[in-house]
Amino acid sequence: MKRLVFAIVLLSLPALPAVETVAQVPSGPGDWPQWRGPNRDGISSDTGLLKEWPENGPKLAWQVDSVGVGYSSLVVKDGRVFTQGDLDGVEHVIALDAKDGKLLWAVQPAPVVSLLKEKLASEIKRLDTNNDGMVTEVEALARFGWKWNDYNKPADEELDAIAARRSAVLLKELDKDGDGTLSYDEAGRFLQNEWQRIDRADKDAVAEALAGKRTVAYLKALDKDEDGSITRQESRGSWLDRQFGRFDERDPNTNRGDDILTTDEIKAALIKFEAGQDGAISNEELRLFYVATRANGDGVLSDQELRVAIGGYRNGMGDGPRGTPTVDGSRLYAEGGNGDLVCLDVETGETLWYVNLSSDFGGGRPGWGYSESPLIAGDFVIVTPGGKGGTLVALNKENGDVAWQSAELNEGAHYSSPTLANINGVQQVVQFARQSVFGVTLADGKPLWNYTAPANGTANCCSPIIDGNLVFASSGYGTGGGLAKVTLSGSIHVAEEVYFEKKMACHHGGIVKVGDYMYSCGSGTLICMEFATGDIKWQARGAGKGSLCYADGMLYMLGEGHTVALAEATPEGYHEAGQFKIEGHGRPAWAHPIVAGGKFYIRDQESLRVYNVSAK
Repeated sequence: MKRLVFAIVLLSLPALPAVETVAQVPSGPGDWPQWRGPNRDGISSDTGLLKEWPENGPKLAWQVDSVGVGYSSLVVKDGRVFTQGDLDGVEHVIALDAKDGKLLWAVQPAPVVSLLKEKLASEIKRLDTNNDGMVTEVEALARFGWKWNDYNKPADEELDAIAARRSAVLLKELDKDGDGTLSYDEAGRFLQNEWQRIDRADKDAVAEALAGKRTVAYLKALDKDEDGSITRQESRGSWLDRQFGRFDERDPNTNRGDDILTTDEIKAALIKFEAGQDGAISNEELRLFYVATRANGDGVLSDQELRVAIGGYRNGMGDGPRGTPTVDGSRLYAEGGNGDLVCLDVETGETLWYVNLSSDFGGGRPGWGYSESPLIAGDFVIVTPGGKGGTLVALNKENGDVAWQSAELNEGAHYSSPTLANINGVQQVVQFARQSVFGVTLADGKPLWNYTAPANGTANCCSPIIDGNLVFASSGYGTGGGLAKVTLSGSIHVAEEVYFEKKMACHHGGIVKVGDYMYSCGSGTLICMEFATGDIKWQARGAGKGSLCYADGMLYMLGEGHTVALAEATPEGYHEAGQFKIEGHGRPAWAHPIVAGGKFYIRDQESLRVYNVSAK
């Protein structure tokens, strides 16, 4: 649905110095030197490609399963492939031979290596509370919870034997009253997130009687004022504290509880939510949980395992780096999930300079990690630390020295990557941050205009699409996308909405503009929409929600559910020319695919598959 036009006027600026048009990073035939290709628009310059795939997809040229965990996309330049990934839990920048995937180098930025060494020594000292020279299971649980088992490498022993030994040791160490079971007071801080899954229901128990017994015990332990109920304050630190919100019955008129748990509320909730559970953990329950979760390590966190646990960016939605490197001549620029920005020598991987977006520029890492891909603009490398120091910073690409930081603009960083544009004769950087899409002068980072309608409060990921003085931006989470026309009157820049369409809601899969039309599968269906008017020409299932790029008249799609599809880029309708599936790694396929040098590259976590799509 279209909305009424509105305008945003920011500030009056003095006359800006003339700025020559800045070329994109150098690119030759078969190159894809930066995020979203030669011109940051998702469009490949390849021609002579297949117009239809065989039934099972194009021929696989080569595959490697060694690029590490992460969501970084790919760069191809001068016969080399570059990406980022967690190798053994530590973020690396990786270079491969484009002919066969042979590893050329994989490096950490040198300063990050030193910082990690210091951090590792400090962590070991802090975790080893009993000073026995090792990090035991209890010490590891206190730091990482049950997730520490992800880092504890499998031992050369049968799982059943490991489970029996480790459960007995843990029970002995935590069972302070010696009753042979673990109460929440004894073990809650170590096992709180797993407590309900470990405490198994006894099918033979009378649920009402057991719930009544537990209710009496809770009142005896927590009802300090002996009024026959438990307040939220009285529950602090107990199992009831974690359950308080769902145990406290809500008033149907206000949908709020009264922050008091009565005897009847506790008993009823225990019958409803924990029928047959006694609220304590036995050795057998603990042993069965070790088996069920395949916790088959030796129960001791080694230095190397701790290095894996703390050595890279960690997130519940997937670990590892998110940004894609940029290659500019003999140099490569890459940004990790924790905001480590490095310039490397392309040939050797040697660190030439390094900064951190948080510690050096006052940046605030967004909730799902720094995810942008560095922008090269003339002598600058431009990135988005976000925060009070200034949303954007331009660094001298030769040495990392600060050229400017946009102190007058301090939106938080989100997940989009900046784009270079010339709008109304003003060379500028366009970025999508926490609150808006905006433009700043390339020369000195001064704010020019902004457009807030496409921003959501959760995650703005999609790089804006720019054509002349028209800027289209979109986000997911029910928001949609809008087109703004940026005009210049004297020194005043105005962003005026042309239309807004909720259906064009791109989460993080990107948009490509081919001729007069845009294509995106970032919201679940593939959409073809006229750029200038917002008219939707057609929608189709395609590969499902995912990412895409364009080459030689065709759309190359990678669905997050691991379906791959080829379709014509035409407003006349959806004409699919091939589809197949790739094997996944238990997480959505979110790294954007690319087409370069007659090859179709698909990266999904540690696997990189390269298909021959040349028609020759």
